[in-house]
Amino acid sequence: MSSSNFTAPTQSSPGPQHTLGPQHTFGPQSSLGSTGASRPHGFGAAALAADPLTPESEFDNTVNAIVQMMSETASDLRTPLTTVRESLRSLAAGHQGDISVPQLQTLRGAIDQCDCMDQIVGEMMQLQRLRAGLPRVRRRWVSVTDIRRAVDESLRPWLLRGHVDVLWDGADDSHVIVFADPDMLRRLLVNLVASAIRTTVEGEDILIRLQMASSGGAITWSVVDRGEGISQRQMKQIEFQHKSSARSEGLGLAISRQLAALHFSTLRLRSRVGWGTEVSFQTPVSGSKSVAESWVRWRQRGGVNRRSAGENALSAGAASHIQRHVRLDPPMLSVELGHDSVVPRLQDLATVTTVAMGAAMSRADADQFDSLLQRDAWLFDLIYRVDTRRWICVLDGDSEESRRRASVITEAARRQMGSVRLDWGTPSQLDLQHRGAAAKLSDMFVRETLAASSSNTITDANQVRLGTAPIEISPVAAARLDEELRRLSERLQRQAVTVSGQAETLRP
Repeated sequence: MSSSNFTAPTQSSPGPQHTLGPQHTFGPQSSLGSTGASRPHGFGAAALAADPLTPESEFDNTVNAIVQMMSETASDLRTPLTTVRESLRSLAAGHQGDISVPQLQTLRGAIDQCDCMDQIVGEMMQLQRLRAGLPRVRRRWVSVTDIRRAVDESLRPWLLRGHVDVLWDGADDSHVIVFADPDMLRRLLVNLVASAIRTTVEGEDILIRLQMASSGGAITWSVVDRGEGISQRQMKQIEFQHKSSARSEGLGLAISRQLAALHFSTLRLRSRVGWGTEVSFQTPVSGSKSVAESWVRWRQRGGVNRRSAGENALSAGAASHIQRHVRLDPPMLSVELGHDSVVPRLQDLATVTTVAMGAAMSRADADQFDSLLQRDAWLFDLIYRVDTRRWICVLDGDSEESRRRASVITEAARRQMGSVRLDWGTPSQLDLQHRGAAAKLSDMFVRETLAASSSNTITDANQVRLGTAPIEISPVAAARLDEELRRLSERLQRQAVTVSGQAETLRP
């Protein structure tokens, strides 16, 4: 779906900008400038009714109580919701008798709404686990095109209900892969788009844009709407969390900031009143080095909120010159939201170790252990699989704690998988406040990855190193090979004719 006519509220940023796809125009010439007072707000604005400001501790206790209540309620709702949806599917399939076309369309619409409700229930159940610091994440290298397909499928019932289109920019290259949990990343994007859909006028578009960061080690994912935007008072309420978490938009924002943290990123909101809102986050790209650097940068920043109210979103040439020294356009407001959950056990330190599985174990066993290892990881842990049977573990704790956790993981693996051989490396401390922490960890990641790839004996012609794009058939290369074989065949035929003629000449 083309996005060539979509404009959005952004500002020119210093330094070169790299994009994964066609670049689109975002600026003062946008049609967002014509929005009227009746336009709906952008992301999260509907959740920002003027709540009375409460002390932070009282607010946190209230949020925790609401989250626990929502999780318990969602668990109770899931079973009857599943029963209703399956009953509707049975009717739509004709198991209870023939139905007319209008009846079938009505049933399909009801099923789509049940799917929407099921997604909301799932998010309500997930929030408590995220805030507790036990996310049950499983990160791996995944293609952005796979993420796009999953998001489009999940958004289908939402789009039918809202009569809006979602445009993509920069997600067409199947060779671009990111380090993420595919399901968590899908949930994050669906959350952001669904919140934008709730406040978007029927017939308008929402943009999902992918851009390579200037450093080249991350991709920035942005969800852009063209609503009324967020005022400075509302932005302050978002920053200090004085908002209604019980409302759907507030819940979506609370979950989204946690899901962004699972990908070593903050959630950044940028908005201009009358123009719209952009919500963005980043994921590592381009190999193990980017994973290490993204994780260390995220830990060093601590996930704290960062705000810049009054940021100018227009370039210098876009300023109004009707009245000198007077700006007629509203300022760009932004806020950067970190996770809203537990804190690290050690703020400035982490423990790095390795674990390897015996070569006699099958690939299926290695995949099962990878799932177990990442499922039990804490929020501030980093588990990176450098090879089929080898992992680097950056753990939130000291050396003694890492040894204890290694023992617990080994026992859990033996209970689930039977006899299993695991070799744990010697733990070492990583000073996260040292300016060379990112370089030290990335060097270890690169060394381990190269060592694993050079020591393996590849028995499958389609096997590639983890973190690289899958091998695919190239039509261009195949055509060139066919052409070369044809040319060689013709040349051999000509040489055969020449040799045959020479033989006839030499024959007595």
